[in-house]
Amino acid sequence: MRTLIRLAVVAAVALVLAACGGSEEAPDAPTTPTITPAPSRGVPAGVKESIDTPAGVVVGEGGQIHVVTYGSSSNPAVVRDVSAEGQTVTVDVGAVPGRAATMDYVPTTSTFPVPEGVDTGEPIVFRLGEFGAVTIKSFAPGAQAWITRPE
Repeated sequence: MRTLIRLAVVAAVALVLAACGGSEEAPDAPTTPTITPAPSRGVPAGVKESIDTPAGVVVGEGGQIHVVTYGSSSNPAVVRDVSAEGQTVTVDVGAVPGRAATMDYVPTTSTFPVPEGVDTGEPIVFRLGEFGAVTIKSFAPGAQAWITRPE
């Protein structure tokens, strides 16, 4: 009987110690959250699809920014990170390198909040990686700016 009690106490102590040990944050854990947009197929409501552009920016409701890219449905260019300096928003957007891509041309939309520090009362430049840059002159919902396809 004593052996069973000792085993039960040892097991309980081990369980408590294991639970306490996992509650501390790892020393190298990031202290700020990163933007993880959930891309979706298609364009935002009220936006007409076009094959005349590879990418663009649409202002959504409540300070949301929609980056629309056109390209492969199996490996679309999506937003991975966003940073801002003054009125310039740099958007890391692209397909996954090395992943197979289909030759179709469909829109994919990534959405994120306007970065802190950007004055929505002034024009905002969006640098969309290799796609190029566009300027949103008004932050009214539905405002749009599109990359012009090179001729």
